[in-house]
Amino acid sequence: MSNLFKIVRAGMLTSALAVSGGTSSAFADVTARYGELQAVIDAINDPDPLMRLAQLEAILKKGDATEVQLAIRTAFQLDDPNVRSLALRAHFASFRTFLITAELPEKIQKEMEDENSGWYDNYLYKYLRSMGYQFKMQSEYPSTDELEFQIKALNGNFQDSDQKKYTGTGNIRGGMLTVVSNVYKSGSPQRCSFEFTEYHGFTMAGMASCDMDYSFQFPVRFHLFDDDSLPKTD
Repeated sequence: MSNLFKIVRAGMLTSALAVSGGTSSAFADVTARYGELQAVIDAINDPDPLMRLAQLEAILKKGDATEVQLAIRTAFQLDDPNVRSLALRAHFASFRTFLITAELPEKIQKEMEDENSGWYDNYLYKYLRSMGYQFKMQSEYPSTDELEFQIKALNGNFQDSDQKKYTGTGNIRGGMLTVVSNVYKSGSPQRCSFEFTEYHGFTMAGMASCDMDYSFQFPVRFHLFDDDSLPKTD
């Protein structure tokens, strides 16, 4: 875009705003808000690790919902375990339900889906297949000051009187997330453990295992948000 065109467009915009004081005020409000949101991104990207941690704490304490979510999303992009830990705790404080998916390699999954394969009747695989390779869970997280919290598995949870058989715990240490919970399987609880250490956009990758006969470790992914990218800024 040429400088001349920018100047002409700016002049036209100024003339238009002069016609309506309300429009001018609205434009000023939008511009100010843009500056506030950009300042959030800049604060979390501060080169000083202690400063960005302190600024993330201040943003969370302020409590502006949009700024909090933008700060959390920005924090997950940083290779900083302290900032990620605080962002992860803030995430659990904001969202009660979350999803973990089993990410079996395509070759293994095809073999397991083959009825003539020895894997087809594997207890753990049958369980994963029956629930669509998804663990749906609910967290009861008291505050961002806590490192441990309660978990309840939602798969097969029939809301009966004995809810303890669906429960477990979560733990956040640095940028690592660990979840250990009973899950429902054919009328009896089974213990499954998940450990996430790698960040990929807005998901965390790790490994899991379940206390079942002929069990095996399998890769899993914890989904923080539905999308996987930040809004682009100049």
